[in-house]
Amino acid sequence: MTGHVPSVVVGLDWSDAARAAVEHAAEAAANRRLPLRLVHVLEPPLYPVRPTLGRIHDLDLVLRKAGQRLLEEAVDVLGLVYPELSVTSCLKRGPAVEILVEESRDAERLVVGSHGAGAFTELLLGSTALQTVSLARCPVVVVPAPAPDELPRSGVVVGVDGSARSAAALRFAFEAASVLSEPLVAVHAWTDPALSAPQVPLPLVYDPALVAHEERLVMAESMAGFAEDYPDVKVDIRVVHDHAVPALTAAGALARLLVVGSRGRGSMGALFLGSVSHGVLHHARGPVAVVHGQPARAG
Repeated sequence: MTGHVPSVVVGLDWSDAARAAVEHAAEAAANRRLPLRLVHVLEPPLYPVRPTLGRIHDLDLVLRKAGQRLLEEAVDVLGLVYPELSVTSCLKRGPAVEILVEESRDAERLVVGSHGAGAFTELLLGSTALQTVSLARCPVVVVPAPAPDELPRSGVVVGVDGSARSAAALRFAFEAASVLSEPLVAVHAWTDPALSAPQVPLPLVYDPALVAHEERLVMAESMAGFAEDYPDVKVDIRVVHDHAVPALTAAGALARLLVVGSRGRGSMGALFLGSVSHGVLHHARGPVAVVHGQPARAG
């Protein structure tokens, strides 16, 4: 009896970001010979629709047929590009976040566009994507629509802070770099102790060189063992005196994938989605993977 093979699951709507998410998910699934599952959600209307404004049954039928056609066309295109890729699709009704989170329970990863096709696409990050990242039970990759003049992307970047969730992100990033045959940039950003831990009494004077040395030790301890597990991955280690969000978004500006853990060591660690991962998601211009725990596979 064979075991369950998890799928790469991707949310699909009519947005440019969703189309980019499907392309990213298909490549990820094909690279590791996993099935791909396309999910289109028919959400309830944002505002109640009065029956006198139209025939609700007819509107529902139109939306279902349009959604089914969207899925069928995506499956046909993927069959041409990835003829050996197993692709399935499903159309579901309900709140998009709730359905995507449910899909994440058995997924190898969940891929979503940074913005949907709804009324709030002017936000830096769509509310569906942000809530899904916070609640999903597997790693989530958030993919923005590519800019018209976007330069070619290369490499994998990962944020490192010494926490357990950072270790999970590191493993995900190493495996991603190995599968993609890309170099890995590991970034550990640190700020002045008084800024990073304001709740802890600290001396007014401290030795920046000593703090920098301690931060390099944190990085070395975090990286221990990964080079042996992934000897094919070329690694660039960077320990920088900067806030984590700008440091990571700058390092990952042209990366194929930027990987962060869902929470870190800082004062915001009690939040469901950490301040660093939240900030990176809002400001990154390329695909971002948020890893909550130890993933089975990555890339």
